[in-house]
Amino acid sequence: MTMRKLYDRDFYAWSMETARLLREQRFAELDLEDLVEEVESLGKSQQKELWNRLGTLMEHLLYIAYLTKPSQGERWGWDDTVREQRRQLAKLLRDNPSLKHWLDETMAEAYSDIRDEVVEKSRKMHRERDIDWTVAEEDLPQTCPWKIGELLTKGLYFTRAEMERRMEPPSLHT
Repeated sequence: MTMRKLYDRDFYAWSMETARLLREQRFAELDLEDLVEEVESLGKSQQKELWNRLGTLMEHLLYIAYLTKPSQGERWGWDDTVREQRRQLAKLLRDNPSLKHWLDETMAEAYSDIRDEVVEKSRKMHRERDIDWTVAEEDLPQTCPWKIGELLTKGLYFTRAEMERRMEPPSLHT
């Protein structure tokens, strides 16, 4: 069976055979087209993990800021998720330093997508009587309100009031 056919029929067998051929330096026998595609997908999976971790982190930071009462401090485990995402995100960036080139773009894209999740979560929590209010899209910052250093800072959380101050245009002093 050719390597190409093996790739189509049994990916695991193909990957083990490809690894063996590489170790033995039998390059002429490799299925280069599929090998290149798989190596590219490895890099893309790291970029997707960056997006997922940033999105989850920002989503839960918004939950904490907008869906908890400061006086209550009830965070429904969101702070646990924030701590874990910060740890995993720092590790991902340490292990893949070239992902730092994608941070600004990835943060902006992920933030744009998660805003809807926060609005929907507020509606669900309101229906279930966990909170007395809902959050509208216009209540949230339109663009990502954090810098990467803030997202990675252990123990750093923002209240709704602090988030709203970040939304205010800078005042002009004459």
